[in-house]
Amino acid sequence: MHPMLPCVPARALLVGAALVLAAPARAEVVTLIDNTQVAGRLLHYYDGVLVVETSTGEKLELPRDKVKQITFKLPPPRAEFSTPERVFERWRTAMQKGETHKALECYGLMYQGMMQQQLLQNPEAVKQAQKDLEGVRFEYRGTTYQGQGDVRVATLKVRRTKGDNVQTDDVRFVQENGEWKMTP
Repeated sequence: MHPMLPCVPARALLVGAALVLAAPARAEVVTLIDNTQVAGRLLHYYDGVLVVETSTGEKLELPRDKVKQITFKLPPPRAEFSTPERVFERWRTAMQKGETHKALECYGLMYQGMMQQQLLQNPEAVKQAQKDLEGVRFEYRGTTYQGQGDVRVATLKVRRTKGDNVQTDDVRFVQENGEWKMTP
């Protein structure tokens, strides 16, 4: 299920029950076939019954055939991911401190697993990255944005200076759920 899609028809529950549970939703609104709405957190779906926990802690069991749609509400975008520059700065700081979990969060969802495998399976890679970042001065040279429909991408030009070595690179970003994330 694509996290940008706001509504899921009830019939999709049969096909993607496991995907619904894995959605990064903070709260859901379940609309029943009589247009009654129930707000809460989706706990699980099993044997044709949807279990929703309301804000009061009450657990409701809703038969699938009574559910018209489920609307997922994502948490608001975090400030530290509001611009490509902020994300790059968060990544750089996390890498310098050896906080790999924070650095991994700076990558798009599609790339986090790959980057986690590279960083966590080889602890020396983090140490080498920390060493490579020592004494490097970063300077932002501008960001270009492109978008088509719901897809937005950005390219941040970063100038790295370490002694006499000066290099300008493009760092690419994609926007996911209102937050900018790096791509390798």
